[in-house]
Amino acid sequence: MTWLDLRCPNGCDGGLFEALNAPLIVDRTGSYVEHRPEAATYVCVRCESIAIDVAAAAREMRQPEEVSPETLLCPACGLEMLPPEDDPFPSVVECPACETRFGVEEGRRLQLGGTVVGPEEDGFRDDG
Repeated sequence: MTWLDLRCPNGCDGGLFEALNAPLIVDRTGSYVEHRPEAATYVCVRCESIAIDVAAAAREMRQPEEVSPETLLCPACGLEMLPPEDDPFPSVVECPACETRFGVEEGRRLQLGGTVVGPEEDGFRDDG
């Protein structure tokens, strides 16, 4: 069972909380055996405010923040690549595989599953 450290956000004395939505396990006489706190929401018995689990907040703060690097997708060959290390915010990059130059925003849209419309597909044809 995960350790809890419940606190009322209003600072009520007493430290009694009601567990809502917690699977409650009882024996055949109906006597309490245990409950599963993972699904529970706790409220202060005195003011009915949602309780703050200080222990859970501390556990979350200790978790390392996983940051995945932003990747770009080449519109010509589909190579997935990282932005250049020497310029983390370039406006234009060149694909190391096919040497196509493209805008970073175009590579981001492709990476997110968007579509990029070429000049002949946008309705502004220059037949001239």
